[in-house]
Amino acid sequence: MLTLDDVLTLAPGVVARESEGEQVVVLPELGKFIVLNQTGAEVFQAIDGQASLRAIAATLSERHSVPLAQVESDVLVFAGELHKRGAAHPFEPGSD
Repeated sequence: MLTLDDVLTLAPGVVARESEGEQVVVLPELGKFIVLNQTGAEVFQAIDGQASLRAIAATLSERHSVPLAQVESDVLVFAGELHKRGAAHPFEPGSD
């Protein structure tokens, strides 16, 4: 289970494309794709192997003037979905 202190990195081969105003994440190894809303796209784009989920949530909370606790909860749920679908995984130093 992910925590706010986890730092995620994208799975190998995962790419994102914008299509008709929506962000689409393509998982070529699994033959799947995920369509993201604007907030999901912002979280996805912030996953860089350096920023913790807590830091991503803090940035979004400030940017959109939404209570931090709400954003932290939403980011954790969304990151869990990305992890479950194989699009992202916890960063482990030395694994790149």
